[in-house]
Amino acid sequence: MKTDLHSLSRPARRARQGMVLFEVVMALFVFTLVAFSLVMALDSAFDAANERNQIDVALRGLDNQMSLLHEARVSPGENDLPDDGSGILYHVSVEQEQMQDQKMQPVPNMYRATISAKWTLNGQADERDASELIYQP
Repeated sequence: MKTDLHSLSRPARRARQGMVLFEVVMALFVFTLVAFSLVMALDSAFDAANERNQIDVALRGLDNQMSLLHEARVSPGENDLPDDGSGILYHVSVEQEQMQDQKMQPVPNMYRATISAKWTLNGQADERDASELIYQP
């Protein structure tokens, strides 16, 4: 049953108007909570995507550096690679690996190359490594 505000007495009309105002305030409060929660969820998703993107760039850089190392003549030692503009610092370490074949003879020219990538994202440091055996006849 719908009530007409004109047919209510003055105090009843004020109470009904006050109730409508309270309902509007509560609706705005609920809307604000939902909007704030959505903003927080989107912010978290953006941070996670940004972090995943940075890891992907570092892994592609490690793969690229390892490919370049396979093409060059390697010698034992360590060095820092020049900055490629991505904000990721690469470090290469090459060590001679002592291996033996099936006849227990030493295998010459076998090296273990380790490349590490270090970066900082949102004030938090992260690092990834890649290591491979390289044989150069």
